[in-house]
Amino acid sequence: MSFYNVLFTVMPPFVLGIFDQYVSARLLDRYPQLYQLSQKGVFFRMHSFFSWVANGFYHSLILYFVSELIFLWDLPQSDGKIAGHWVWGTTLYTAGLITTLGKAALITNLWTKYTVIAIPGSLAVWFIFLPIYATVAPKLGFSMEYAGVVPRLFPSLVFWLTI
Repeated sequence: MSFYNVLFTVMPPFVLGIFDQYVSARLLDRYPQLYQLSQKGVFFRMHSFFSWVANGFYHSLILYFVSELIFLWDLPQSDGKIAGHWVWGTTLYTAGLITTLGKAALITNLWTKYTVIAIPGSLAVWFIFLPIYATVAPKLGFSMEYAGVVPRLFPSLVFWLTI
């Protein structure tokens, strides 16, 4: 299952690393001493790294406990059936994905067409992939747990309010 963590969040870091700029190329040509900031490691300090790790833990805890409270009694749905832990897990994963991509969008300094493809595009790919996978995989004999998840997930107001 760890493949999901990479598949839908791999493009934004690459695109941000390649295309995001905090100063223009023209300004860098005019003031080459600005390169010294990155050569001296000003942007890559251990404090900065651990701040991002702590921020990730904070977001994870908030997402988990809020979704745990929402799905505490297994969330009876409008037809009287319970949502189940696969609906909860998929909701939590979707909320985590939106948080991750939203954080990437917030730290982006320069939006290019590649940034637009990578950040909102990753979310769009997830919403396209999920119903296809949840329909095809059980018919092929694997991921049987996803059978019936999408019909419970997408019409649920709680799902849309949680994410």
